Order: sequence, then structure tokens, then C-alpha cells
Amino acid sequence: MPLEIAVKQGQQTMESMGSFDDLEDALTEFNELINRRNWHQSVTTISLTDTDKNKCLAQYALQEFNHSET
Repeated sequence: MPLEIAVKQGQQTMESMGSFDDLEDALTEFNELINRRNWHQSVTTISLTDTDKNKCLAQYALQEFNHSET
């Protein structure tokens, strides 16, 4: 199952953060990105998608603690 992690910047711009064949690897990376603290204010969500089925498996809306102070 090919999986992709992407971040959404602004209203519609999606940027790929990586592709994975292994679900465990994808979830580990997804978790690390969720816990990151230095995202720019323009980044609003992180998503994990099954690219074969074009289905979003998980999505996380960044919180205040995820964004950098600068």
C-alpha cells in the first residue's frame, strides 16, 4: 500500500513530506511531524493518504504549540 504524508499550506497548497510502502514507517513519521514544534504559521494540517485508493487515512490540524514563535 503506497502511503504519502503531506502538509497543507494556506488554503490549498499541498506539499509532500514523503512516500512510504510500510504502514508502520508512515505512522512513525506522521507522529513525529505531529509533535514537531517549529512549523511556519502558514502550515495548517498534516495528512496521511493511501495513494492507491486516493483515501485520506488520517489528518491532523496543527495547534498553537506546533508553530514557531518567529
